[in-house]
Amino acid sequence: MENLFKLDKLEKTYPNGVRALKGVSFDVNKGEFLVIIGLSGSGKSTMLRCLNRIHEPTGGDLQFKGKSVVSLKGRELRQYRSKIGMIFQHFNLVPRKSVLENVLTGTLSRTSIFKSVFNMYSDADRQKALELIEVVGLKGKEMHRADNLSGGQQQRVSIARALMQDPEVLLADEPVASLDPATSHSVMEYLRKIQQQYGITVICNLHFLSLVREYGTRVVALKGGEKMFEGSPSEIDEDWFKRIYGEQAVEVTIN
Repeated sequence: MENLFKLDKLEKTYPNGVRALKGVSFDVNKGEFLVIIGLSGSGKSTMLRCLNRIHEPTGGDLQFKGKSVVSLKGRELRQYRSKIGMIFQHFNLVPRKSVLENVLTGTLSRTSIFKSVFNMYSDADRQKALELIEVVGLKGKEMHRADNLSGGQQQRVSIARALMQDPEVLLADEPVASLDPATSHSVMEYLRKIQQQYGITVICNLHFLSLVREYGTRVVALKGGEKMFEGSPSEIDEDWFKRIYGEQAVEVTIN
């Protein structure tokens, strides 16, 4: 399989002295659905933000397609980030804007802020946005305000917005943490559809192992900023669960 990311002893220490990542190493292959698990504070979100350089790594190396990206600046950094879509736990939509307008903001990497403010998008971008809205099952909702949608629908709008970038990678930071179980599966199904049908690599932070086992092709577990486990989701038995989450932890299943 083609290697996409290579993390080599990646470290992140914040200005307050907190070491969020302590020499984490693993590869990410093109087209896979990689799930990152671990307790809150284990370094999952920090790692995703280091991958797209929202946060600056403070040690080690991060390679994308064989080239180090830790020292990219200016235009090169913007070009790199344009290849990586991001989905957040709390959707990060503009509440008063329509579904279509929110999806179109995914073109910001190639559209000026002036054109964005005045909705001066090309016909091609508008057509693409409409197609992506249909892909995530929201046809007919194009002109609905984002704050009038359910949580699951809002998260699907954020997926369509990320796809407007034409990303090679989709980073999803706890994308179903704010959703009920049934809606969680709906959102995860769309992420899997994007991974399988479009060949986009998905790297997703999750809490629930039932979702990890159903949707992940591979899993990496972090604990205290260090890699604890790497392998197939099916390999995480009760013993590994206790080692990752602690002896008192109880697995919760999302049906």
